[in-house]
This record gives sequence, structure tokens and C-alpha cells, in this order.
Amino acid sequence: MSEHNCAKPNIEVTESKIDLSRRKFLSAIGIAAATVGLTGLASSAEAATKKYKVCSTKDVKVRGATIAQIKTSSGSLFVLITQPKAGVYRAFNAACTHEGQMVTGVEGSNLVCPAHRAAFSMDTGKVSRGPAQMPLRKYTLTKTGTTLYINA
Repeated sequence: MSEHNCAKPNIEVTESKIDLSRRKFLSAIGIAAATVGLTGLASSAEAATKKYKVCSTKDVKVRGATIAQIKTSSGSLFVLITQPKAGVYRAFNAACTHEGQMVTGVEGSNLVCPAHRAAFSMDTGKVSRGPAQMPLRKYTLTKTGTTLYINA
């Protein structure tokens, strides 16, 4: 076994006082993360929010629904457009929140999934009969003239 002769550097260690409490440190980390996160969130929101034409108002009967297929950059999106009362339009993701089957039925003021009979309000998307426990995802719907658009 050989012995190493390493030269010891001539460094004087002095004590340095940095006024950085745990709270200030975590606050600084939080601000940095929020800045990065908000910048990413803003660009993601801008990219994610796109206006899509779904149908004409005449395609949706009062207390009825129609399904529109929208081609997006990430694939197809199926949207349920409802008119719970005259002149009021709503848009929901057509996938049942129970097992993802397409919600295709209408019973009274409810949208119904044929697989297990889960029902959702055509006005709010909230569950009105199980086995689904979560409401349908709602989209912002706008009307220009007689054309309906969603932001997705």
C-alpha cells in the first residue's frame, strides 16, 4: 500500500452569515416555481384553448341532444350538445364518467349512458342516477348567429 502525499491547500475557512431562514428559502423556491409554472400554464392554456365549430342550433332540439365529433391535434373528441330549454345550449364530453362508454340516450331532462344506465342532467352534467359518481366534463359553449362553438 502506497502512501499519498497530497499537498494541503492553504485555505482559510471563515464563517459566513447568510440571513436565509427556512421560511425565506421556501418562499423563494415557491416564487421561482410559480413563475416557471405560470409561464408554462399560460402557454399550455393558450395552446389548449381552441375554438371548434360543433353544429348549428337547428341540429339540437329543445330537451334534446346531439353528438358532434371534433378533430383535434390529439385525436377525436366527442361532444354532447344539449338544449335543456329553448335558446339555452350546453356542451359536455360524451364519455360516461363511470366506464367511459359513449352517452347516447336522452330520458326527460337527462342524458343516459346505455351501458349501465347512469344518467346526467342535460343542463349541468351532474349525476342524477348512478353508477357514475362524477359529472360529465363541461365545455364553454358560444353561439354566433346559428352556429355553436366550444372551447376545448
